Amino acid sequence: MLPIETIYLLILYAYMVKIIVTAQWPVGWVSYLILVYSVLGVLALLLIHPIRNQQGNKWIVGFSSFFYIALIPLLCLLYLAIFKRVNTYGITELRYYVLLLATWLLALNLYFVFSKIKSIKIIPVSLCILALFSTVGPWGAFQWSLRSQQRR
Repeated sequence: MLPIETIYLLILYAYMVKIIVTAQWPVGWVSYLILVYSVLGVLALLLIHPIRNQQGNKWIVGFSSFFYIALIPLLCLLYLAIFKRVNTYGITELRYYVLLLATWLLALNLYFVFSKIKSIKIIPVSLCILALFSTVGPWGAFQWSLRSQQRR
């Protein structure tokens, strides 16, 4: 799965360069492409985590560091794409969850790039907390969407 992730990363970087050179944003595609790559990359790293210290698998630690560093420009592009859509149309439930997932990915990325202690337990715990946080109360997706659309 990691070679496919690397090829997809190269495609995303080429797409990012195309967007920068042409200065034309595609309609709604950028967010999904980056989110799919990021989530599948995190899932792949979680799945291979138990074998990372076995002999012959030291490249997994290197790929993990590379993955999170390579994700930084894509996360910047992701935030630009999200804010472009939110400024134009407001927050809907789907945009709320895309923004929440992007924020989770950014926090996860910062944690794995800068933290000295790197525990994978933070991934499911933080995702569970965000899932609970986003479903109830005034900070939930439906309430944010309702307020945003009423203001518009």
